[in-house]
Amino acid sequence: MPESEQSKKAAPGTKRSIEQQETKRQSAKSVKRKPKREGSPRWWAPVMVTLMIVGLLVVVLAYIFGGRVPIPGFGNGNLALGFGLMLIGFLMTMGWK
Repeated sequence: MPESEQSKKAAPGTKRSIEQQETKRQSAKSVKRKPKREGSPRWWAPVMVTLMIVGLLVVVLAYIFGGRVPIPGFGNGNLALGFGLMLIGFLMTMGWK
């Protein structure tokens, strides 16, 4: 076998084969890849905060106006609506990364 063919492929476990494996690993690491986005979508946090704030506003308005605002005729259901919105917003915090 000619010398050039032997130098291309080294026996497993030899110093040359280990060096070849290291250069392959280093070249694979040096390839720039776009990092995969982990976590929540971009819209998650704004929706979560908005639900909590809107729910708080609904509860405050319902207390100030005796249940007549924001939905007339809904009575104390306005409180339930406000607390429900806040609850959804707080539950979304568990999925936020």
